[in-house]
Order: sequence, then C-alpha cells, then structure tokens
Amino acid sequence: MKLNVLLAKTDHLASSFRKSIDDYLSYFKNKQTDFRGEKKTYEPRLGSIDIPGKRENKLIVTTVDEKLEWLEENSKDYIDALFSLEASNASGIAKAKLEVDGVNFGELSSLELLRLKSILENGNLEQMYSNIPVRSDSEIWNTTNNEMYEGRFVFETPKISGVEKSTEKESYILPDPNIKELKEGGHYTPQIATKNTVIELGDYSHQRFSGEWSHRQRAELLKRRTKLLNAVIEALKISNEVEAINSTITSEKLFNYLHKGK
Repeated sequence: MKLNVLLAKTDHLASSFRKSIDDYLSYFKNKQTDFRGEKKTYEPRLGSIDIPGKRENKLIVTTVDEKLEWLEENSKDYIDALFSLEASNASGIAKAKLEVDGVNFGELSSLELLRLKSILENGNLEQMYSNIPVRSDSEIWNTTNNEMYEGRFVFETPKISGVEKSTEKESYILPDPNIKELKEGGHYTPQIATKNTVIELGDYSHQRFSGEWSHRQRAELLKRRTKLLNAVIEALKISNEVEAINSTITSEKLFNYLHKGK
C-alpha cells in the first residue's frame, strides 16, 4: 500500500477508534447490570396459591470478554494501519527492542514507540479498563455449565433452594371446667386462644450469573498497561533513526497482551 493511502486510511479510522473507547468507557460505567444475570424459580405446592413474582429469568446481555473481543476485531484495521504508517515514516530511524514479561514486540522505531505511548497514556483507555465490571469477592463464583451460557465466559453462584412457608392461624375456645356452675342466663365470656400451624406453600430456587471479570483480572490488566508504558518510555530513550517499513507491532499482539497477558 502507498504511504499516502495508508495515511488517509489511518486518519479516517482514528475518530472511530476514539469513539469506540469513549463508548466503552460509558458502557462499562453505566451498564454494569448488563453483565449480570439471575434466575429465580417457584413451584406452588398442591392447593397453594401461586406467587408469580417469585419467578425471574434475567439473562446476561454480554460479557467482558465479548466486549473486548469486539473492540479487538473493530480496532484491528486502525491499529495495524497506524503502526505501519509510523514504521514507513520512520524509514532510516533507529529502532529499539521492546520486550515485556517475555513478550517480544520486536524492534520498534521511535515514532512507533511514540504512537504506542500515546495510546497507553490515553486517559479514556485507562478509565475504560479501570471500569471493567468485576464480580463481588464476597460471593462464591464457579464457571457455569448452564446451557443458556454455553461457550461464554460466565460464572455462577451456588444455587440456593428451599421451601416457601407460611403460618395458618386458627382460633378456638379454651375449655372451662367451671362453666357448669354458672346459673342459667348468667353472663359468661369464653376464653379464645389461637393455634399457629406452619404450612408449606411451594419450592423456590435462586442463582446469580456474571459475565464480569474478577478484581484480580482487572488489576493485572492495569498492571500490564503500566509495565508496557514504562518499557515504551525506556525504549524511546535509546531509540535512534534507522530504516523501517513494516511494523512488528500489530493489533493482535497489543490486545493479546493487554487483555490476556499473552
């Protein structure tokens, strides 16, 4: 591809990438309930009144992994074009090796490193990652086998089930051995007692589902971002101008490291 075509393509895609990051930041902040599901069941016992309000099946709208995969797919053209542009512009400029946690990004030009630095320092990108929805640490979560979420990164709490109960009250008159001694037509007030009987109304269950990350996953992603940024800053200090045409940093490498640590 000619350099002028690559430049036009990069400029065209830049605004879409920025808008995607802004949209994700807003979504992660304001739509965290979309990552959570819940299921309640209730079956009334024979002869018992049904309680429909005790039934609920709220499906997870999306998962963190699905949202990040969409970001990767839709940012690929921009990221790849961006660094290819910088590599082409950097022809004749020295490169510096960028390697973090054993992940080798290759020999990058100073301009590539500057571009990468600007992406990593983007305040909204950091805020987006900081606002990734996370599961509560106060609950027990296990990978779900529920067929509703087959093949998706979804966790579930243990299923809680039990019996819905109620109390039936019955009034009765207490026996009085002295009633036989009352004269005919005499005034008498019987003593009333109440008997409580526990009855079973129906069976219920409750279980929560989550497409969120763990606190540790989010913390490790933010840590990797910081480590990569520090490595870029260090590489910039030692880079000099050399010829470079094709960039070795790609969208796949960037997001595989940030999102999966690979």
